[in-house]
Order: sequence, then structure tokens, then C-alpha cells
Amino acid sequence: MPAQLRKQYTYSDNYSTVRAYPNKRAEHVQMPVRKKRKKQNPILLLIRFVLLSSFLTFFAYFVSPYVYEKYFEPLFLNHFLNRNIKIDTSSYVSPTLNYLSNSELFGRKLLVPFATTSKNITKIQSQGELSQIKADLNALFQKYPNLKPSVYIWEYTSAKEVDINADSLYSSASIIKLPVLFELFRKIDRSEKDGSNDTVLSKKLYYSDIYKTWGSGKLQYGPVNRYLSVDYLAKIMITQSDNSATNMLIEEVGGLGALNSSMRSLGLDKIQLNNWLPDVEGKNKISARQIATLLYNLDNPRFLSQKSKITIKEYMANVENRSLLQAGLPPEAILIHKTGDIGKMLGDAGVVYAQNGKKYIIVVLVNRPHNDYSARNLIQEASELVYKRMLQM
Repeated sequence: MPAQLRKQYTYSDNYSTVRAYPNKRAEHVQMPVRKKRKKQNPILLLIRFVLLSSFLTFFAYFVSPYVYEKYFEPLFLNHFLNRNIKIDTSSYVSPTLNYLSNSELFGRKLLVPFATTSKNITKIQSQGELSQIKADLNALFQKYPNLKPSVYIWEYTSAKEVDINADSLYSSASIIKLPVLFELFRKIDRSEKDGSNDTVLSKKLYYSDIYKTWGSGKLQYGPVNRYLSVDYLAKIMITQSDNSATNMLIEEVGGLGALNSSMRSLGLDKIQLNNWLPDVEGKNKISARQIATLLYNLDNPRFLSQKSKITIKEYMANVENRSLLQAGLPPEAILIHKTGDIGKMLGDAGVVYAQNGKKYIIVVLVNRPHNDYSARNLIQEASELVYKRMLQM
């Protein structure tokens, strides 16, 4: 058979392609040559072995126990073996939260942004000053040189105000329970709106020794280790100024940090909850104007639902302490309010419904020498003076 008719195949290397026949090998095609393996230096191998062994020994002896004890055991093994025990991994994942956190939610520290204003709250807009009432109050305060009062009054019909040191920061005493109450009901409204029912008035909270504390309120004298409804706790927090109930509700709204963050988001940055109750040192802070702003928004449907508004007013209308603003009002006047009393500060904040249909917000805070009884007289006289002037308007 002629060579050109024989079946051909091709062979390719890195440089060219050649043709070859099945029965005849192309003489010029070089077959690849397998490289011989180099002999390695035994001393170098020994050194590598020693170094690798040393590293593995160091890792096994020092690093592994540390990693196991510090991370694996608390984060994974213990969590697996104790499925019902919750552990806090935030200290491992974000250790800076211990000193950078600005909020708290369910006992967890958080770093959250906050806004200075909110669409849910309306600031009080003043149309002028109640100059005669302000002059009369300043004259009254001259009788008490040892006392330092802060007053804010706003009348609904005229939209005029009285501002005497109203933006100064004062210890809150039990008036701080008003922000706790408002935040609780805002959470209740959100829970009902989104259908989660996470916080409702009928919800039962466990009362234990953690929350039991001294000071005002009767809950401290009762048994612990029992369940109490949110409705009952909120009621005695306001009517009896119960400190133990307050501490339970502070936790229910997310803790100190969460409440402070919420107040800042509403533009109420001078309302500062820094301690559980009782706060005898006066580290919890408020200003008369910002407490008045909360009271003003009690009638704001974008801030509270109608149901929450009615319940809050019912609580505040039945405060048992009637020795401050209430004592300066006639029997026919209606007052919804919250009092506060610690050694260095005495105060009362509320809304008065006068006999002639007038309605006004009044907040009186008095810094005083420790337990100075004259602060009570000042608040009573101020309440009586303002009410009489309102009837004359």
C-alpha cells in the first residue's frame, strides 16, 4: 500500500506538530524524558522535622488549652452540653460594648444611633408669657431664700407659659416614674399594633428578691416569688409610688439604657434614668419643661393610643400623696399628677382641670436643704396662687 494512503496520526509537543504512521515511528520525534528526583539533604530534613515537631508541641501545650478554655468551651461545648442555659457571647464578639454602649435591651448592652427629634412627639409651642403669674410666683419664692424652685406652666386656651428655671437639670425623685409609665404604654401600643402582644396589661411578671427594694410602696412588705400583672405593677407604681414595681417595669421596657435611648430619640435628653429606685442620691435627672412635654403629649394620638391615654389618666388621678399640688387646689378641681420626694428635692408634676373649664400643665421642682419641710409649703402656695389666677383669666 502506498505510504500516502496509510492511516496517519499526529503527535504534538510544545513546539510543533508532526505526523507519524502507526507502524513506523518518526525518527525525529523525541520522547519526553522523565526527570530524576533529586536526593534531599538528610540534615535539612531533620531540621524541618525538628521545627515542625516543636511548633506542634508548642501549639498543643500552650495554644490549644487556651483556645479551648477561652473560646471553644464557653462558646460551643458548654452551649451544646447545656442547651437550656443562655450564655453571653457579646463579651467575646464585641468586647468594646462594655464601655461604648449607649443602650440596653433585655439585659444586653447595645450601641445604637439616636435622633434628636421624633414624629411621635409634639413639642409645646408657646404663644407668650403669663407675666402676672410669673411675677406673683417670683414674689412668693422670695419668702423661701433657702429653696431653689424650677417651674413650668402651660395653659391650653391661651397657649401661654411660665418659665422659671424650667430647663435646669434637677434630681427627679419618683417623678422619673412618669417616663417609665409612658414608655411602658408606648411599648404596649406597639405590641398591639404589630400583633406580637409581647407586652400587654394582662402579662404576668415574676416578682423575686432581685426587684424587692425599700422606700415607698407596699410591695416590699409582701411575699416574693410570685407573678404580678403589668396592670397591677403600673398602677401601684403611680398611685403608691412603689419602687419595687418600678424596677420590674424598668426591666420590662428594656432597662435603663433602653429608656434613656428612647427619651433621647424623642428629644427629651434631660430625662435621665441612671439608677434603679430608690434613688436617694438623686442621680436620676429631669427638667420641668421636658416632664411638661410628656404630659402635653398625653393627648397626642400619635404618641399614645386612646386606650393607653385613658388608663394612664386613671392611674394619675388616684395618686395617694395629696400633700403637694393637690393641697393647694379646691375640692372641685381635678388633678392628674405624680409626686417625687427625696432629701434634696421635692416636686410634683401634673395637669389641672379648673372649675371654669381652664386646663393647664404645672410642674414644680424644689431643690432644698435635706428634708427641709418648707419646700412642701412652697409647692402648696404656688399651686393655690396659680389656680386663683387661672380663674381670673
